Amino acid sequence: MGDPLRILVLANLPPWVMGGAEHQTARLVEHWCRQGAHVEVAGFRIPDGNARLGQASVRTHRLGTVTGLGRGIRGMTYLASLAQFAWRNRARFDVAYCRGLADAALGLSLAKSIRLVRWPLMAVPINARGQGDANFLQSVPGWPLWRRLLDGQVDAINLINADIAEELDAMELCRPQRSHIPNGIDVRPAIMRTAIHHPRRLIWTGRFEYQKGLDVLIDALGRIGPLLDRCVIDLYGDGPLRQSLAERVEAEGMENVVHFAGLLGKDDVRAKLETADAFLLPSRYEGMSNAALEAMEAGLPVLCTSCGGIDLAVQDDAGWVCPAGDAARLAEALETMLSATDEQWLARGRQARSIVEQRFRIEDVAALNLEWLKMLAESKA
Repeated sequence: MGDPLRILVLANLPPWVMGGAEHQTARLVEHWCRQGAHVEVAGFRIPDGNARLGQASVRTHRLGTVTGLGRGIRGMTYLASLAQFAWRNRARFDVAYCRGLADAALGLSLAKSIRLVRWPLMAVPINARGQGDANFLQSVPGWPLWRRLLDGQVDAINLINADIAEELDAMELCRPQRSHIPNGIDVRPAIMRTAIHHPRRLIWTGRFEYQKGLDVLIDALGRIGPLLDRCVIDLYGDGPLRQSLAERVEAEGMENVVHFAGLLGKDDVRAKLETADAFLLPSRYEGMSNAALEAMEAGLPVLCTSCGGIDLAVQDDAGWVCPAGDAARLAEALETMLSATDEQWLARGRQARSIVEQRFRIEDVAALNLEWLKMLAESKA
């Protein structure tokens, strides 16, 4: 056997940052290690030391930044820290992987352009539309120069969401090779579902923020009339809009239907999914929702918007899909779902589980990414 592939991952990790991108990064890193690669992670919100990711222990590096003095100072100090780290460690890695097409990708592209390092670079944009990576890039002062830098120095871009391709094309960021590898998830033993509750139990997990479209969901629930009595909805999470959304629910007289159920620990999510009948994802935009993948793995059908990524899987008879940001169309989808038979719900849940087994196993997703990284490293050797 040859030497293991040496991968530098530029990202943050849980438990220091608990977003979907960070959880996906942790899963990939764990499985790359299990598949024989040597992986280290550098980020500005993780400590120097070692992180335990499942069965893998991974060395972590903190990239120093100055915060509290504005975006410009934070960005410049991050770039300086990343450039220094790259130069010191230029011989220790074969390839770099950036989760996000933002600060890390910009910084490493700059380091490559001035010959501090020669690592091939694979980047993974996180979100399409809304506050996604394309929006971030266009907000950076002098962004056309940064776009050309990325176009020249990023070797490959993995698209977890087809809508991201349209945004990259619109920005003329077209030179990097493109792959289409989705997010992945651990597939556990199947939950045997034989009945649906009445009223039907719907569940949502995430952060209470504009992106997630819970205000649109409340509007839609107000439009479905007597069908509202056919469901109860548990919302798990926290975030800046929690209080205002709770006040809206109370004002609409829906507090017996919509419950703000508090935070869930990572190990508690599947137990709650096991007692639910369907998962809701009313988001305005997503990259590829890890929460929806977890629900599908647990055998739940999903009602989602065309928010990006996961809706293409759900539309294969694994749930119900409607346009994003449209309360009237979401209400129609809720009416269709709540009027379906128990067997139709169970069948769509079984299909959701089957799709995850076939397309989204983290072992397979990690292996596909690792093949790309090896190819990039070999092409530059």
